[in-house]
Amino acid sequence: MQRSSFAVVLVALVCSSCLEMEQTVTLGADGSGQQAVVMTLADTTIAEVQKVGRAAQLGGAPNAAAVFDSDLVGAELRQAGLELVRHTTRQVRGRRTVDLQASFPDFATLQKSPLCGTGAEWVLAAGPRPGTAKLTLYPQGKSAWTEARAKAEKLDGSTDPVAASFFRKQQEALVGLDVVVRLRVPGDVLVWTRNLDKTGDREVTARITAEKLCTPEDLIRWLAPRFEVIFDATGCKLPL
Repeated sequence: MQRSSFAVVLVALVCSSCLEMEQTVTLGADGSGQQAVVMTLADTTIAEVQKVGRAAQLGGAPNAAAVFDSDLVGAELRQAGLELVRHTTRQVRGRRTVDLQASFPDFATLQKSPLCGTGAEWVLAAGPRPGTAKLTLYPQGKSAWTEARAKAEKLDGSTDPVAASFFRKQQEALVGLDVVVRLRVPGDVLVWTRNLDKTGDREVTARITAEKLCTPEDLIRWLAPRFEVIFDATGCKLPL
């Protein structure tokens, strides 16, 4: 398949508006699970993503519309070890929506999933107390999160005119942004990072909207975040 359809679409986060995406990852007690994505894009956004990809001379011809083709998506997921179990699409008034779900047999396969983009890193480790586990997602990779955190801390409270100008332009571009990341774990949630809300006994959710990006620091942190949850792993057989 030409350059990952999921990775290409994620470029829309920084180049265009009107991206709506909800992603839910459900981790089972043995490390297997499901990954579901519901995404809505304007036709104009798809065209803009492809235009940006060509201008950047990305490897292969970027095809942002590929995510709406079940055969292409299924082939890409199978290559990574996942199985496509649902794929439906609809188009209404210049906006296209895809609703898909894939299953993964183990945590190592989730780590290779293209559904979060090619830069995503998943980490599963023992928690701070016996019988607990820690699940971490770096959507843009750990190094990107580390760099973003350092930049945000440096900017905190400052009046950098370059950063302020960049932030104003991005605010305009991201009107309509609405991204949800939901993590469901096999034990009761105990601790979670500040960018998450506990939305169930075994569920945490992050929601990123344009309205939440009030400062340059907010934008920098959300473009390369870290989502982390510690949960009760009693009875689980996870590869910690």
